Amino acid sequence: MPSADELCEGKEGFILLMKKILILTAERSGTGHKSAANAIEKELDKEKYTVKQVDSFTLMGKIGTILENSYIPITTKFPILFYISYLWSQIFSNTMHFLIYSKLKNRLKKEILEFQPDLIITVHSMFTKAVSHVLRKEKLDIPFYVDVIDLVKPPRVWYDKNADTIFVPTEDVKNTYIEKGYSKDKIIVSGFPIREDIVRRVTPKEITDKVNILLVNPSVNLKRNIKFVKEVSKIENADISVICGRDDRLYKKLITEQKNENISKKVQIHGFVNNINEYLEKAHIILAKAGPNMILEAARSGTAIIVTDYIKGQENYNYEYVVNNDFGFKCTNPNEIYKKITNFIDTHKLEKCLNNVINSDCNNGASIIAEYINNNIN
Repeated sequence: MPSADELCEGKEGFILLMKKILILTAERSGTGHKSAANAIEKELDKEKYTVKQVDSFTLMGKIGTILENSYIPITTKFPILFYISYLWSQIFSNTMHFLIYSKLKNRLKKEILEFQPDLIITVHSMFTKAVSHVLRKEKLDIPFYVDVIDLVKPPRVWYDKNADTIFVPTEDVKNTYIEKGYSKDKIIVSGFPIREDIVRRVTPKEITDKVNILLVNPSVNLKRNIKFVKEVSKIENADISVICGRDDRLYKKLITEQKNENISKKVQIHGFVNNINEYLEKAHIILAKAGPNMILEAARSGTAIIVTDYIKGQENYNYEYVVNNDFGFKCTNPNEIYKKITNFIDTHKLEKCLNNVINSDCNNGASIIAEYINNNIN
């Protein structure tokens, strides 16, 4: 007999709620995984699914917590160490998945048996083969989907031929999977799951007075980050905001530099914010590193994009999506950024990019994924 929580009222009386979905995500290793999971959950909620998100690193116990908590410090303070670990995971991806499997198998099994999901979907590359191996080993007949949230050339750790369905952001990524021997029927081009409070722009933004420039933690390197802010702050007739995210070192340093009058007082400096949608809605230009989530949130909001850095290995090629679609440009040298932005504005290339970016077709993934699930799980 179903519990009260498992029932909903329909036209004919009480009927069973639609099925349970378990989403494997990460809370603190960047913002993209959690944001993608939230976007998918919101779309599934509309269809009355019971959705549960689990921070996959917690399933690995203490070692998982250490790995997750070390992500931001390593990528910002010791990027070469992160790059070495990335290369290791590329070369020995099966070994990495086996190690993850050995750490999460018991907790994941317990989670599955308690929640009894009708579908499991992961939005994190580290939790693909390990998860499908648990399902096979325990003889659990539960569909397993992978949502790839790397934008251009996904790392090897995303690949899992035992997954039932793989959602990818672009046709190019789909072709990459097909070249690696995946069935066309298994690969769905969904786009990228973007949070719904990022309002999709349907008309180009107009520049009526000042150009609004937004910098979102534009580099993984502290010194380059500060240099980018200083150089951009020299641009006249511009409203400038900086969002440091969870990088407390950057926030404190920028505040100090501004107090010492090394950064213009007109620059608004913020730490972590929950209303990035409001900043994107106003911005004409965003400077950010090549995180796929940030790129596509900017594109959805109709904002021209300047890719200023990337996490080596993980985000190397994401700038191609921006450049190839003429949504903006790449500039990783802070000494060149002032000249390039002023030229971008003065030659009216900015207006061209603002016209192009509203045609981005890669930022509606959550609704497509939810629709696919609705059509294939019930």
